[in-house]
Amino acid sequence: MSKKSDRNKPKRMIKISDQPVEGKTDRYLLLILVFALSGIYFLLFVNYIFFYQENRMLFIYSWEYSGRFFSKPGGLLEYAGNFLTQGYINNIYGSVIVAIVLTAVAAVFLKINKKLSPGNSFSLMLASVASCVLLLMHTNINYRIHNNLGFLITGIWFLITISNENKISRIIILSFFPVFFFVTGTYAWLYLGMATIYNIFRKNLIFTVLLWIVAAFTILISKMLIFLQPWTGLISYPLPAAGYFSRPSSVWIILLFFVFYPAFIILSGKLKMSYNRNLSVYSFLAVFILTTFILLKNYSRDTSQVFRLEKMFFARDWDGVINYQETYRNRNLVAQYYYNTALAERGMLCDRMFSAPQDYGTMSVMIPWSSQISMNRLFRGVYFYYTIGLVNEAHRWAFESMVTEGFHPENIKLLIKTNLINGHYKIAEKYITVLKKTLHYKRLAGKFESMLSNPELIRSDPELSERAKLKPQDNFVITIRNPETNINSLLQSNPGNIRALEYKLACLMLDKKSDEVVNNLSNLLDTDNQRIPRHIEEAALFYQFASGPLPDLALLRISGETISRFSDYIKLTKNISRDQIRQGSGIREDLKKTYWYYLDTR
Repeated sequence: MSKKSDRNKPKRMIKISDQPVEGKTDRYLLLILVFALSGIYFLLFVNYIFFYQENRMLFIYSWEYSGRFFSKPGGLLEYAGNFLTQGYINNIYGSVIVAIVLTAVAAVFLKINKKLSPGNSFSLMLASVASCVLLLMHTNINYRIHNNLGFLITGIWFLITISNENKISRIIILSFFPVFFFVTGTYAWLYLGMATIYNIFRKNLIFTVLLWIVAAFTILISKMLIFLQPWTGLISYPLPAAGYFSRPSSVWIILLFFVFYPAFIILSGKLKMSYNRNLSVYSFLAVFILTTFILLKNYSRDTSQVFRLEKMFFARDWDGVINYQETYRNRNLVAQYYYNTALAERGMLCDRMFSAPQDYGTMSVMIPWSSQISMNRLFRGVYFYYTIGLVNEAHRWAFESMVTEGFHPENIKLLIKTNLINGHYKIAEKYITVLKKTLHYKRLAGKFESMLSNPELIRSDPELSERAKLKPQDNFVITIRNPETNINSLLQSNPGNIRALEYKLACLMLDKKSDEVVNNLSNLLDTDNQRIPRHIEEAALFYQFASGPLPDLALLRISGETISRFSDYIKLTKNISRDQIRQGSGIREDLKKTYWYYLDTR
């Protein structure tokens, strides 16, 4: 062959590497960072999210429970999320699951980037933004794992769409859109947006029009013939409600980011610049640094403490609740409510309540019913009624919670307990049967089930037998907006209810009514009390100091220790201004835990 003919031959393209330009190392680094950041943050900082979400639902292994999720598009996605959520009872499991899903999102979007724009310097950065945005969203306690599963499945389906563009593949994708809508609900519209943007750049308008026609027929048939759901459900379920977020628009901004994600990749790939590894790596590292900064900035120690208290409270670890609140002195209403309830359960409400902050008056002792507050938050108020012995009212609150929110561990446990206490064994059996069909509460259900055939076990159970003794002995009308009235009615019905008396005296002290506290001292004689509780002694001494002599207390006497402590308090505060007292200047720590200090600082 002549040299001339050799020169005229087309030159062979030199293959530099079989790997994507950005290289496996960089991609693996991205995936490791996503997994590590999300796993560590959820395990060490916001593991309370797992506790909260596990307690907001009850995964029941029954056809009836499963069937509810087949009745609406997106239900299967939520069902899958609930299945995973039941394991949140273990923080390590929860952290690993969240980390795996977010890492899978990053991996899928890296694949999408490789298909749309190989060698793009911003590929790693955009994939990290996709996963980090969802990580930030997941730190909201109302954002569920099924939401991230929705983004993951949408990314996978979009990747399948752009990976197979022959005629048969297009037909399959069009025909499976209704199935995709049934499984993912609203995320089908996210996919529709991504596919539309992609095909606009590809100038493939025919497929886009056909996809929109299929989508329109899908939603119309779903609305009118199959699911009979309202438009809002077909359009927005199972996305998280925008109202859950401090900035409701953030949900829509993130959805728009994913809709236009193909455009970001394609347009950034058209920039007149060759691949720069340093730019690629540093840009996605900058995203992780910014994400870490936001995570640490948004972390709330107070919120973490409240949910840790709640976890101990639900486990009936009263000493744990008391010691934790006295150590960290959380100013949150819920924390103080749990603290006071734990004290009441241990019989120490009027002995120790001022050893921790009391910033909300009687609101920190009882939460009144309000139609303006969601049942999710309001439900905590049930424990006041259950603790004090108003079992029927506690049952009503638990039933209201079940009706409005469905079963969750706390409301079904209270429904079982209150029915066992009241002797309604058939009704209790119905709820026990439900609890038996769960993964983590089978053993507890077995304990309750044994009580059905042997009521003596109820009478020997410390918790249930005590509630039976505290119950009112006759019926009276409950005032839901003024719980203090119910305390008086309960005391009239059951004068021996020492817990109700302690609650009444605690409310009077929180309202600074020391004279009424003194007027009710004689009621202590109707109970088995052999002494005056510490804070009641302090209120009595203050009354004596400010108003005059105390009534005859018969066999009850104020201790010399309290008298000595009061003398010290008077001496220390005599020449101190009110502002200095509030700041705690010159006040001994033991004197800050008294009713007198509460009076001077509130």
